[in-house]
Amino acid sequence: MQSGIQENFTWNRGHIFASGSNKVILLVEWYGGAFRQSRKRSTPKLIAQDVQLHLWLEPQVSLVRIFGGKVVKNLGQSLMIPLGHLYDGVKQFLAIELALESQSAGMHGVLSAQWKFKEKNKERIKELPVKELYINYTYHTGLLQQPENFHVRKHVMLLETQTILKEAIRLFEEGDVEQGEWLLRRKGDEMLIEAARFTDERLLEEADMLYQLSEHYVGTYQNQKMLKIKNG
Repeated sequence: MQSGIQENFTWNRGHIFASGSNKVILLVEWYGGAFRQSRKRSTPKLIAQDVQLHLWLEPQVSLVRIFGGKVVKNLGQSLMIPLGHLYDGVKQFLAIELALESQSAGMHGVLSAQWKFKEKNKERIKELPVKELYINYTYHTGLLQQPENFHVRKHVMLLETQTILKEAIRLFEEGDVEQGEWLLRRKGDEMLIEAARFTDERLLEEADMLYQLSEHYVGTYQNQKMLKIKNG
């Protein structure tokens, strides 16, 4: 692709129930250049600056929340999400949760998406073609009972980690050590279970990191609490 951005859009479910409201998650992946799991170069090459993802939701669709990003322009059904810079071979992720109203069975449009960015050392904004995304509404119970896409679920869990960490640190700082510890360990347990089910090393590493942080913060804030008690 000559655009500078390579993308993948993946729904967490392939089919949703036609006669009812649904919540779905769209995982957005983007990168530039040639994606590689391991890199020799310590500092990736800058490919594009000020990357933006513009979304236009269909009338029956509404935004619930975003994992890993923040909307800065929300004009009804039109959204703009700033995503920073794009580096060679560095894959980035964003997840968008949407609420969908009922529709007749069949494929229906959910949203349109367009990338905008500045190429390296250029001020002019480049716009890629608008891409329309659809989802399949059905009454077929067998299709509706298919498991959620693990790739999407995995990255939503990873994207949630920063929010969990911020909330846990807030609790520790307010003196609620037990609740802060519970929050980190609960998230770690959730990731550990999924890591075991799907033999996923990334989730295992993330769970281990949360357990270690839990021990570190508990020790740190309990010591601070004891010092405050001693100093009266």
